[in-house]
Amino acid sequence: MQKIKVLLTEQNSKMTKLDYLIISIIAVLYAILSFINLGSMTNPQTFHTLKKEEKLVFKLADETELLKIKLYNGDNSGEFAVYSSIDNTDYNYLMTLQTSGAFSWDEYRLHTTPKYLKFIPTTKSTIGEIAFYDNHRNKVPIEEIIVSTKHIKTITDEPQTIPEEISYLNSSYFDEIYFARTAYNYKEKTDTYEWTHPPLGKMIQALPVIIFDNMSPFFYRLMGNLAGIIMIYIMYLFGKLLFKTRKWAIVSSLLMFFDTLHFTQTRIGTVDSFLVLFIMLAIYFMYRYIIIDKKTSSLFLSGLFFSLSISVKWTAMLSGLALAIIYFTNFFKEKYSAKKMLVCGLSFFVVLPLIIYIGIYLIYPNNQVAHTNNLAEIITQTEKMYNYHSTLKADHFFSSPWYTWPISYKPVWYYTRDYSLATKGTISALGNIIIWWGGIIATFASIFILITKKDKNIFLLLIPILSLWLPYVFIGRVMFLYHYFPVIPFLMLLLVATLKHLEEKTKIYSIVPIYLILIIAFFIIYFPIISGIPVSKHYVDTVKLFNTWYF
Repeated sequence: MQKIKVLLTEQNSKMTKLDYLIISIIAVLYAILSFINLGSMTNPQTFHTLKKEEKLVFKLADETELLKIKLYNGDNSGEFAVYSSIDNTDYNYLMTLQTSGAFSWDEYRLHTTPKYLKFIPTTKSTIGEIAFYDNHRNKVPIEEIIVSTKHIKTITDEPQTIPEEISYLNSSYFDEIYFARTAYNYKEKTDTYEWTHPPLGKMIQALPVIIFDNMSPFFYRLMGNLAGIIMIYIMYLFGKLLFKTRKWAIVSSLLMFFDTLHFTQTRIGTVDSFLVLFIMLAIYFMYRYIIIDKKTSSLFLSGLFFSLSISVKWTAMLSGLALAIIYFTNFFKEKYSAKKMLVCGLSFFVVLPLIIYIGIYLIYPNNQVAHTNNLAEIITQTEKMYNYHSTLKADHFFSSPWYTWPISYKPVWYYTRDYSLATKGTISALGNIIIWWGGIIATFASIFILITKKDKNIFLLLIPILSLWLPYVFIGRVMFLYHYFPVIPFLMLLLVATLKHLEEKTKIYSIVPIYLILIIAFFIIYFPIISGIPVSKHYVDTVKLFNTWYF
């Protein structure tokens, strides 16, 4: 026991073999958990796009009473007027089908006994796979498919991909309908659909889709999940750097491991995972530069990851505010030359970001708004992005103001599906309130510690927290809880700093283990709410702490 205590409390910010072993075990355990039910690998890969009002006719092998249709759409969601006929001459209107999002399965009920079915899209529409079922739930054979007198097979050529149950495992959900669709555009070398954010995050997301030539949920969620795993590793590095003991490095990584928002947000196929990861790395290398080595290479890496972060989302500019405050405060305190301060600052945090931002647009210049193959078009694209975000008047039921985020007052409900009258699956972007509320207390406590003890770590952590959060006071557009995600790593580290001070002052060494048990308990209790696994509706209703917690 004494030997373990010595190993945990060893005063050294340098990573050792034991540190790498410990964080590898933690990361592998999290990876196992996060990869379970991440998504299907076997969705349809061939598609047929129909023009507006282009007729799609199915000739069934038998005249059978139909009960159900399963349809998988592609990058163009659509609306179809459906007609039935016995002789392919006289058709009767049956229903109108509206497909959801993009790359999603839908199921429709119908009651008819046709020989022919005709689909007429009211807009440009894409179908990846379709199947018809009779009243005995058997698949009805299709004899031929005709589009404008041409026979096609691409929408019934992958029957093995048709799922028994439609869920998030095999269909896109929430903003994946924009980002996953854009990953497909990169794969197919067509104009990208999502243009309101810079391209880098979507390019990273598209890599597995391109490499494995597979447009299935697992592949367009893979890179985000890997980023979530790496975040746990980076938290360990932060803990070792700031607190110089293995114990607090482990605690830092475990807080990220068991945060429910981190789990949910890094498993959905959007780009926030890359945004937060790059912000963390930018600030980590700035800390490293100030605390340990004073090496220009650390400063360069900070600028590099800052450059990458703003090439994912513009909100990363808020981390630039934190970096600038820390950078200039350090230089004035250490009394370095103004020339070095300006040269390094301009080179790494102004010139480099511009080069990378522009260069990434040039790598793949085609999007729906502008073909950014020159500087003038990149400026035009940037202006349109700014106008979009600055004039956006949209509202959303799950939006929430900035001051409610620290208590996770209104989670973002991403997905729900009823499996039976008593069972449902749900995914909600919900913070672990044992961590988040503890972070609120830690913020006030740390201000007192900063004033009384002049703790440098407290200052270094308060700056990114305030820089990444408070500017939202001045943003009028619709906002969501996940905009608070970049703040969370630094709030966790501030919480660790406060726990460390508390333990050193009280000499009560049971506080941290008990607190971690509470954090893990919350994560376990709410795991069905953040993961989409089917549970009873009664259970879901039971764990709602506020009337604003919809899931």
